[in-house]
Amino acid sequence: MLTKSEYDLVIIGAGCAGLSLAHRLVGKNYKVCILESSADINLKNKLWSFWDTYETPYDHIIKKEWESLVIKNKNSLVNINCKKYKYKSLDSHVFNNFILNLIDKNDNINFISSSKVKSLSTNKSEVIVKTKDHELKCKHVFDSRPENIKVSMWQQFFGAYVESEEDIFDDEKPMFMEFSGIEDKFHFIYLLPFSKREALIESTYFSQEKEDQYLDKKYIEEYVKENYSQSNFKIRKTEYGSIPMDANIKNSSTKSITKIGSFSGATRASTGYTFINIQKQVDNIINHLPDIISKRRKIKKNYHSYILRKMDEVFLKIVNEEPRQMKNALIKLFSSNNNDAQIRFLSDIPSIIDIVKIILLLPKKIFLKYSFIKIVKK
Repeated sequence: MLTKSEYDLVIIGAGCAGLSLAHRLVGKNYKVCILESSADINLKNKLWSFWDTYETPYDHIIKKEWESLVIKNKNSLVNINCKKYKYKSLDSHVFNNFILNLIDKNDNINFISSSKVKSLSTNKSEVIVKTKDHELKCKHVFDSRPENIKVSMWQQFFGAYVESEEDIFDDEKPMFMEFSGIEDKFHFIYLLPFSKREALIESTYFSQEKEDQYLDKKYIEEYVKENYSQSNFKIRKTEYGSIPMDANIKNSSTKSITKIGSFSGATRASTGYTFINIQKQVDNIINHLPDIISKRRKIKKNYHSYILRKMDEVFLKIVNEEPRQMKNALIKLFSSNNNDAQIRFLSDIPSIIDIVKIILLLPKKIFLKYSFIKIVKK
Protein backbone atom coordinates (compact mmCIF):
# COMPACT_ATOMS: atom_id res chain seq x y z
CA MET A 1 0.00 0.00 0.00
CA LEU A 2 1.26 3.47 -0.94
CA THR A 3 1.72 5.67 2.14
CA LYS A 4 0.93 9.35 1.52
CA SER A 5 2.51 12.10 3.61
CA GLU A 6 3.05 15.86 3.52
CA TYR A 7 6.21 17.73 4.47
CA ASP A 8 7.69 21.18 4.15
CA LEU A 9 10.96 19.82 2.76
CA VAL A 10 12.22 16.54 1.33
CA ILE A 11 15.94 15.71 1.17
CA ILE A 12 16.88 12.99 -1.31
CA GLY A 13 20.03 11.16 -0.26
CA ALA A 14 21.66 10.81 3.16
CA GLY A 15 25.23 11.38 2.05
CA CYS A 16 27.45 14.26 3.17
CA ALA A 17 25.27 16.95 1.56
CA GLY A 18 21.91 15.51 2.61
CA LEU A 19 22.93 14.96 6.23
CA SER A 20 24.75 18.30 6.48
CA LEU A 21 21.56 20.06 5.43
CA ALA A 22 19.44 17.91 7.72
CA HIS A 23 21.76 18.76 10.62
CA ARG A 24 21.04 22.47 10.15
CA LEU A 25 17.30 21.73 10.10
CA VAL A 26 17.20 19.72 13.34
CA GLY A 27 14.75 21.39 15.74
CA LYS A 28 13.74 24.03 13.19
CA ASN A 29 10.14 24.91 12.40
CA TYR A 30 10.08 22.72 9.30
CA LYS A 31 8.71 19.22 8.80
CA VAL A 32 11.43 17.36 6.92
CA CYS A 33 11.79 13.91 5.35
CA ILE A 34 15.08 12.32 4.28
CA LEU A 35 14.79 9.62 1.63
CA GLU A 36 17.78 7.29 1.38
CA SER A 37 17.99 4.54 -1.25
CA SER A 38 20.34 2.25 0.73
CA ALA A 39 19.41 0.20 3.78
CA ASP A 40 22.48 1.28 5.75
CA ILE A 41 24.43 4.47 5.07
CA ASN A 42 27.39 3.14 7.04
CA LEU A 43 28.06 0.20 4.73
CA LYS A 44 30.69 2.28 2.94
CA ASN A 45 33.37 4.11 4.88
CA LYS A 46 34.73 7.46 3.72
CA LEU A 47 37.24 9.92 5.07
CA TRP A 48 36.73 13.59 4.26
CA SER A 49 39.76 15.84 4.50
CA PHE A 50 40.00 19.61 4.19
CA TRP A 51 41.87 22.72 5.25
CA ASP A 52 40.36 24.66 8.13
CA THR A 53 39.36 27.70 6.09
CA TYR A 54 35.68 27.73 7.05
CA GLU A 55 33.96 27.22 10.39
CA THR A 56 31.83 24.08 10.59
CA PRO A 57 29.91 22.44 13.46
CA TYR A 58 32.10 19.33 13.33
CA ASP A 59 35.33 20.29 15.07
CA HIS A 60 34.49 18.11 18.07
CA ILE A 61 34.32 14.94 15.94
CA ILE A 62 37.45 15.49 13.82
CA LYS A 63 39.56 12.32 13.64
CA LYS A 64 42.91 14.14 13.42
CA GLU A 65 44.48 17.41 12.28
CA TRP A 66 47.95 18.30 11.02
CA GLU A 67 50.06 21.45 10.68
CA SER A 68 52.11 20.31 7.69
CA LEU A 69 51.87 18.15 4.59
CA VAL A 70 54.46 16.67 2.23
CA ILE A 71 54.48 16.45 -1.56
CA LYS A 72 57.06 14.26 -3.31
CA ASN A 73 58.11 13.59 -6.89
CA LYS A 74 61.14 11.36 -7.42
CA ASN A 75 63.99 13.06 -5.50
CA SER A 76 62.07 16.27 -4.82
CA LEU A 77 60.34 16.59 -1.47
CA VAL A 78 58.46 19.71 -0.35
CA ASN A 79 56.84 20.59 2.97
CA ILE A 80 53.53 22.47 2.94
CA ASN A 81 52.97 24.70 5.97
CA CYS A 82 49.43 24.33 7.34
CA LYS A 83 49.82 26.07 10.70
CA LYS A 84 47.36 28.83 9.79
CA TYR A 85 44.89 26.52 8.03
CA LYS A 86 45.20 23.12 9.65
CA TYR A 87 44.54 20.05 7.54
CA LYS A 88 41.74 17.99 9.11
CA SER A 89 40.11 14.61 8.53
CA LEU A 90 36.64 13.45 9.48
CA ASP A 91 35.37 9.85 9.41
CA SER A 92 32.05 9.46 7.60
CA HIS A 93 30.78 6.88 10.11
CA VAL A 94 31.35 9.27 13.01
CA PHE A 95 29.73 12.10 11.04
CA ASN A 96 26.72 9.96 10.05
CA ASN A 97 26.11 8.62 13.53
CA PHE A 98 26.45 12.05 15.14
CA ILE A 99 23.75 13.53 12.90
CA LEU A 100 21.48 10.47 12.95
CA ASN A 101 21.57 10.58 16.75
CA LEU A 102 20.45 14.23 16.70
CA ILE A 103 17.66 13.39 14.25
CA ASP A 104 16.45 10.56 16.50
CA LYS A 105 16.15 12.98 19.40
CA ASN A 106 14.02 15.46 17.46
CA ASP A 107 10.60 14.95 15.94
CA ASN A 108 10.72 17.39 13.02
CA ILE A 109 12.79 15.12 10.75
CA ASN A 110 11.75 11.69 9.47
CA PHE A 111 14.40 9.35 8.03
CA ILE A 112 13.26 6.68 5.57
CA SER A 113 15.89 4.20 4.33
CA SER A 114 15.65 1.69 1.46
CA SER A 115 13.56 4.24 -0.44
CA LYS A 116 14.72 4.90 -3.97
CA VAL A 117 12.94 7.77 -5.71
CA LYS A 118 10.95 6.57 -8.71
CA SER A 119 9.55 9.89 -9.86
CA LEU A 120 9.75 13.58 -9.09
CA SER A 121 7.12 16.00 -10.38
CA THR A 122 5.97 19.54 -9.69
CA ASN A 123 2.81 21.56 -9.98
CA LYS A 124 2.05 25.17 -9.13
CA SER A 125 2.07 24.72 -5.38
CA GLU A 126 4.05 21.58 -4.49
CA VAL A 127 6.54 18.88 -5.39
CA ILE A 128 5.46 15.25 -5.49
CA VAL A 129 8.09 12.60 -4.69
CA LYS A 130 7.23 8.94 -5.27
CA THR A 131 9.03 5.82 -4.13
CA LYS A 132 7.83 2.23 -4.23
CA ASP A 133 6.01 2.59 -0.91
CA HIS A 134 5.62 6.33 -0.40
CA GLU A 135 4.11 9.40 -2.02
CA LEU A 136 5.39 12.61 -0.44
CA LYS A 137 4.10 16.10 -1.10
CA CYS A 138 6.25 19.04 -0.08
CA LYS A 139 7.08 22.68 -0.75
CA HIS A 140 10.68 22.08 -1.85
CA VAL A 141 13.09 19.22 -2.60
CA PHE A 142 16.85 19.14 -2.04
CA ASP A 143 18.28 16.48 -4.32
CA SER A 144 21.81 15.07 -3.88
CA ARG A 145 21.54 12.20 -6.36
CA PRO A 146 24.19 11.80 -9.09
CA GLU A 147 23.21 12.95 -12.55
CA ASN A 148 24.01 11.29 -15.85
CA ILE A 149 26.29 14.02 -17.16
CA LYS A 150 29.51 14.06 -19.14
CA VAL A 151 32.52 14.53 -16.89
CA SER A 152 35.92 15.42 -18.35
CA MET A 153 37.91 13.77 -15.55
CA TRP A 154 37.47 11.58 -12.48
CA GLN A 155 39.42 11.25 -9.27
CA GLN A 156 39.57 7.48 -8.81
CA PHE A 157 40.95 6.03 -5.60
CA PHE A 158 41.41 2.90 -3.56
CA GLY A 159 42.34 3.36 0.08
CA ALA A 160 43.32 1.00 2.88
CA TYR A 161 43.51 1.56 6.64
CA VAL A 162 46.84 0.01 7.56
CA GLU A 163 47.74 -1.05 11.12
CA SER A 164 51.33 -1.94 11.98
CA GLU A 165 52.71 -3.79 15.00
CA GLU A 166 55.58 -1.28 15.19
CA ASP A 167 56.00 2.51 15.01
CA ILE A 168 56.55 3.13 11.29
CA PHE A 169 54.58 6.26 10.39
CA ASP A 170 55.47 9.91 11.04
CA ASP A 171 52.09 10.98 12.39
CA GLU A 172 52.95 14.68 12.12
CA LYS A 173 53.50 14.72 8.35
CA PRO A 174 50.87 13.30 6.00
CA MET A 175 51.88 12.60 2.41
CA PHE A 176 49.68 14.93 0.38
CA MET A 177 50.96 13.57 -2.92
CA GLU A 178 53.72 11.08 -3.64
CA PHE A 179 53.81 10.72 -7.40
CA SER A 180 54.49 7.23 -8.71
CA GLY A 181 56.81 6.31 -11.54
CA ILE A 182 53.97 6.07 -14.06
CA GLU A 183 55.06 8.81 -16.46
CA ASP A 184 51.96 8.90 -18.65
CA LYS A 185 49.43 9.01 -15.78
CA PHE A 186 48.67 11.47 -13.00
CA HIS A 187 48.91 8.87 -10.26
CA PHE A 188 49.99 9.33 -6.67
CA ILE A 189 49.89 7.95 -3.13
CA TYR A 190 47.97 9.91 -0.49
CA LEU A 191 48.91 8.92 3.06
CA LEU A 192 47.30 10.17 6.28
CA PRO A 193 49.00 8.89 9.46
CA PHE A 194 46.59 8.89 12.41
CA SER A 195 49.26 7.53 14.73
CA LYS A 196 52.71 5.98 14.42
CA ARG A 197 51.03 2.62 13.81
CA GLU A 198 47.91 3.47 11.85
CA ALA A 199 47.44 5.27 8.53
CA LEU A 200 45.10 5.60 5.57
CA ILE A 201 47.01 4.92 2.35
CA GLU A 202 45.23 5.74 -0.90
CA SER A 203 46.25 5.02 -4.46
CA THR A 204 44.76 7.82 -6.59
CA TYR A 205 44.39 8.77 -10.25
CA PHE A 206 43.19 11.94 -11.93
CA SER A 207 42.07 10.44 -15.23
CA GLN A 208 39.49 10.54 -18.02
CA GLU A 209 39.67 6.79 -18.41
CA LYS A 210 38.53 4.07 -16.04
CA GLU A 211 41.70 2.96 -14.26
CA ASP A 212 42.29 -0.52 -12.83
CA GLN A 213 46.03 -0.87 -12.30
CA TYR A 214 47.26 -0.13 -8.74
CA LEU A 215 43.74 0.39 -7.40
CA ASP A 216 43.64 -2.65 -5.16
CA LYS A 217 44.71 -4.08 -1.82
CA LYS A 218 47.77 -5.79 -3.29
CA TYR A 219 49.29 -2.49 -4.43
CA ILE A 220 48.88 -0.94 -0.96
CA GLU A 221 50.51 -3.99 0.64
CA GLU A 222 53.46 -3.77 -1.75
CA TYR A 223 53.80 -0.04 -1.07
CA VAL A 224 54.02 -0.60 2.70
CA LYS A 225 56.57 -3.39 2.35
CA GLU A 226 58.73 -1.36 -0.04
CA ASN A 227 58.62 1.96 1.82
CA TYR A 228 58.59 0.82 5.42
CA SER A 229 60.37 -2.57 5.24
CA GLN A 230 57.43 -3.82 7.20
CA SER A 231 55.77 -7.21 7.08
CA ASN A 232 53.95 -7.16 10.43
CA PHE A 233 50.90 -5.16 9.41
CA LYS A 234 47.28 -5.72 8.51
CA ILE A 235 44.65 -3.90 6.48
CA ARG A 236 41.67 -3.24 8.74
CA LYS A 237 39.27 -1.87 6.11
CA THR A 238 39.25 -0.37 2.63
CA GLU A 239 37.44 2.40 0.77
CA TYR A 240 37.16 3.23 -2.90
CA GLY A 241 35.29 5.52 -5.25
CA SER A 242 35.23 8.06 -8.05
CA ILE A 243 34.72 11.82 -7.69
CA PRO A 244 33.66 13.95 -10.70
CA MET A 245 36.27 16.59 -11.51
CA ASP A 246 34.86 19.05 -14.01
CA ALA A 247 35.25 22.81 -14.03
CA ASN A 248 31.97 23.30 -15.85
CA ILE A 249 29.45 21.16 -13.97
CA LYS A 250 26.28 23.21 -13.71
CA ASN A 251 23.60 22.05 -11.36
CA SER A 252 20.10 21.57 -12.69
CA SER A 253 18.28 23.31 -9.87
CA THR A 254 14.80 24.66 -10.54
CA LYS A 255 12.53 26.89 -8.47
CA SER A 256 11.15 23.84 -6.66
CA ILE A 257 14.09 21.41 -6.70
CA THR A 258 17.57 22.38 -5.52
CA LYS A 259 20.55 20.19 -6.37
CA ILE A 260 23.12 19.80 -3.58
CA GLY A 261 26.46 18.03 -3.21
CA SER A 262 29.03 16.89 -5.76
CA PHE A 263 26.73 16.90 -8.79
CA SER A 264 25.55 20.43 -8.06
CA GLY A 265 29.05 21.72 -8.76
CA ALA A 266 30.27 21.81 -5.15
CA THR A 267 33.36 19.70 -5.91
CA ARG A 268 36.48 21.70 -6.74
CA ALA A 269 37.58 20.48 -10.16
CA SER A 270 41.34 20.76 -9.67
CA THR A 271 41.41 18.90 -6.34
CA GLY A 272 38.23 16.87 -5.84
CA TYR A 273 37.71 18.56 -2.46
CA THR A 274 34.03 18.86 -1.61
CA PHE A 275 33.37 18.75 2.15
CA ILE A 276 33.93 22.44 2.99
CA ASN A 277 32.10 23.56 -0.14
CA ILE A 278 29.11 21.47 0.90
CA GLN A 279 29.15 23.16 4.32
CA LYS A 280 29.17 26.57 2.63
CA GLN A 281 26.39 25.44 0.32
CA VAL A 282 24.04 24.23 3.06
CA ASP A 283 24.73 27.28 5.24
CA ASN A 284 23.78 29.46 2.28
CA ILE A 285 20.59 27.43 1.82
CA ILE A 286 19.63 27.85 5.47
CA ASN A 287 20.28 31.60 5.33
CA HIS A 288 17.93 31.95 2.35
CA LEU A 289 15.52 29.10 3.02
CA PRO A 290 12.31 31.20 3.24
CA ASP A 291 13.08 32.73 -0.17
CA ILE A 292 14.00 29.34 -1.65
CA ILE A 293 10.74 27.78 -0.46
CA SER A 294 8.69 30.69 -1.74
CA LYS A 295 10.46 30.26 -5.10
CA ARG A 296 11.98 33.74 -5.10
CA ARG A 297 15.56 32.49 -4.98
CA LYS A 298 17.51 29.72 -6.70
CA ILE A 299 20.92 28.32 -5.81
CA LYS A 300 23.87 29.41 -7.96
CA LYS A 301 24.19 27.61 -11.28
CA ASN A 302 28.00 27.90 -11.07
CA TYR A 303 29.22 27.36 -7.55
CA HIS A 304 32.83 28.43 -8.15
CA SER A 305 33.97 31.78 -9.50
CA TYR A 306 34.60 32.19 -13.22
CA ILE A 307 38.36 32.65 -12.88
CA LEU A 308 38.75 29.55 -10.67
CA ARG A 309 36.73 27.46 -13.10
CA LYS A 310 38.89 28.61 -15.99
CA MET A 311 42.13 27.91 -14.12
CA ASP A 312 40.84 24.48 -13.11
CA GLU A 313 39.90 23.77 -16.70
CA VAL A 314 43.48 24.45 -17.81
CA PHE A 315 44.79 22.30 -14.94
CA LEU A 316 42.68 19.35 -16.06
CA LYS A 317 43.86 19.71 -19.66
CA ILE A 318 47.51 19.52 -18.62
CA VAL A 319 46.86 16.62 -16.23
CA ASN A 320 45.25 14.73 -19.10
CA GLU A 321 47.77 15.56 -21.84
CA GLU A 322 51.04 16.11 -19.98
CA PRO A 323 50.88 14.65 -16.47
CA ARG A 324 54.67 14.75 -16.03
CA GLN A 325 54.68 18.51 -16.61
CA MET A 326 51.90 18.98 -14.07
CA LYS A 327 53.76 16.99 -11.43
CA ASN A 328 56.80 19.25 -11.88
CA ALA A 329 54.60 22.34 -11.83
CA LEU A 330 53.05 21.35 -8.50
CA ILE A 331 56.46 20.72 -6.93
CA LYS A 332 57.55 24.18 -8.04
CA LEU A 333 54.33 25.76 -6.81
CA PHE A 334 54.49 24.29 -3.31
CA SER A 335 58.25 24.95 -3.05
CA SER A 336 57.50 28.65 -2.68
CA ASN A 337 56.87 30.36 0.65
CA ASN A 338 53.29 31.17 -0.29
CA ASN A 339 51.59 28.12 1.22
CA ASP A 340 48.79 30.14 2.83
CA ALA A 341 47.92 31.67 -0.55
CA GLN A 342 47.99 28.23 -2.19
CA ILE A 343 45.72 26.76 0.49
CA ARG A 344 43.25 29.64 0.10
CA PHE A 345 43.32 29.07 -3.66
CA LEU A 346 42.65 25.34 -3.28
CA SER A 347 39.90 26.08 -0.74
CA ASP A 348 38.00 28.53 -2.99
CA ILE A 349 38.75 31.64 -0.94
CA PRO A 350 41.69 33.25 -2.79
CA SER A 351 42.20 36.99 -2.95
CA ILE A 352 43.25 38.60 -6.22
CA ILE A 353 46.78 38.77 -4.82
CA ASP A 354 46.67 35.03 -4.08
CA ILE A 355 45.63 34.28 -7.65
CA VAL A 356 48.41 36.48 -9.03
CA LYS A 357 50.95 34.65 -6.85
CA ILE A 358 49.71 31.30 -8.17
CA ILE A 359 49.89 32.42 -11.79
CA LEU A 360 53.42 33.79 -11.38
CA LEU A 361 54.64 30.47 -9.99
CA LEU A 362 53.17 28.32 -12.76
CA PRO A 363 55.16 27.51 -15.94
CA LYS A 364 53.96 30.19 -18.36
CA LYS A 365 54.43 28.46 -21.72
CA ILE A 366 52.53 25.28 -20.95
CA PHE A 367 49.68 27.09 -19.16
CA LEU A 368 49.29 29.57 -22.02
CA LYS A 369 49.35 26.69 -24.50
CA TYR A 370 46.51 24.82 -22.80
CA SER A 371 44.50 27.95 -22.11
CA PHE A 372 43.48 27.84 -25.78
CA ILE A 373 42.95 24.09 -26.18
CA LYS A 374 39.53 22.63 -25.55
CA ILE A 375 39.56 19.41 -23.53
CA VAL A 376 37.94 16.41 -25.23
CA LYS A 377 35.20 14.88 -23.11
CA LYS A 378 34.60 11.14 -23.19
